[in-house]
Amino acid sequence: MDAPARRRALLLAVTLAGATAGGCATLKTPTWPWQKSAQAEADESTVISSDGREREFGWDSFRSENIRRNWKKMTGRGPDEEIGRQALADGDGFFRQGRYRDAIPKYKAAIDRWPDSDIEEDAMWQLAECLFFTDQYPKAEDAYDELVKKYANTRHLDRVARRQFVIGQYWLALDQKHHLPTIVPNVVDRSRPLFDTRGRAIKAFDHVRINDPRGPLADDSLMAQANAHFVDKQWLDADYFYGLVRSEYPDSDFLLDAHVLGLQAKLRAYEGSAYEGSVLDEAEVLAEQVLVQFPDRLSREEETRVERTRAEIAAQQAKRLWDRAEFYAKGKHYTSARMYYAMIAKDYPATQLAEQSRARFDQIRDLADASDDPFPALSRILNPDRLKEAELDAIAEAETAIAREDTSGAARPLY
Repeated sequence: MDAPARRRALLLAVTLAGATAGGCATLKTPTWPWQKSAQAEADESTVISSDGREREFGWDSFRSENIRRNWKKMTGRGPDEEIGRQALADGDGFFRQGRYRDAIPKYKAAIDRWPDSDIEEDAMWQLAECLFFTDQYPKAEDAYDELVKKYANTRHLDRVARRQFVIGQYWLALDQKHHLPTIVPNVVDRSRPLFDTRGRAIKAFDHVRINDPRGPLADDSLMAQANAHFVDKQWLDADYFYGLVRSEYPDSDFLLDAHVLGLQAKLRAYEGSAYEGSVLDEAEVLAEQVLVQFPDRLSREEETRVERTRAEIAAQQAKRLWDRAEFYAKGKHYTSARMYYAMIAKDYPATQLAEQSRARFDQIRDLADASDDPFPALSRILNPDRLKEAELDAIAEAETAIAREDTSGAARPLY
């Protein structure tokens, strides 16, 4: 190998050795004049959110809140912790002096200038307090609810529940005293909602339970709702909320009241034998529950009242069966009628209708069912397996009677 060839080989070896020692960092893709740097591309593809975090640019940037946020930033009113903290301190100063109206714009400024922070959380609480102490209860209730919606585990949760509960009590008392109209707007009293004072009171109680379902006022709010419906004779709604107290708060101080008042609500919700009777069945079970679960907490008068209610429920149940029996007897479907008369005598022997049922049973004991088919011979040929609707109903009721049969020997036997 001649000298020039040896020099080229030596130069190539030195170059490779240097590249290997320096790593791949020395081997870079050439940069063209029209090519943007990676940093410039990253800057263009992201926007800064109001809380200081970078967000990727996309369709969300055209949402109203993002447009408003970006506009505030462009006009110099973007997030600023120092300004937000100072506004909160100024508001607290006014608040301690009792100048609640002067504190309101300061707290609003703190919320606006440093969102998604402890500063905003405290400012939202203080703003709601200012509205409360200036008797602007509808705005205050909304502000408390907004605070819990944004900060579900806020340290102000217990106090929020107390405030909302008090507001609900105030509105409900006003409505019960003055019977405020629902759809007539209120344009005079800022302490009341624009419409439906009673409805907003119920909603405030609902917020107490939903925002803090295991808080100390959760069962109180349910009882307040139930009692409000009970007073207004909305029996089904009252029954629903009393039921929630019984099922969700078994350790509540209102448990006995929820049973007793719930029993009365169920009984009053029953509309008669011509209507659906499941609420009467539930009342029968609940009355038994009251006597079994609270034997030592019921006074003599309360126990007598519950026993009287049980007797009334039994009479209503017997009346339902009696009406069915009479219906079938008038249609000469005596098999079905006998079944219902027997059920009254067996299940409700202490009612007045029990003795009448026995008498009616004896009257139709040997009577055969009259056919309502004008062509019985033709029906037996065309549809030999058809059963009349009354017979199907009787079979279903018989199965129910068998399922409920008392095997203790205390009840009277069927005929």
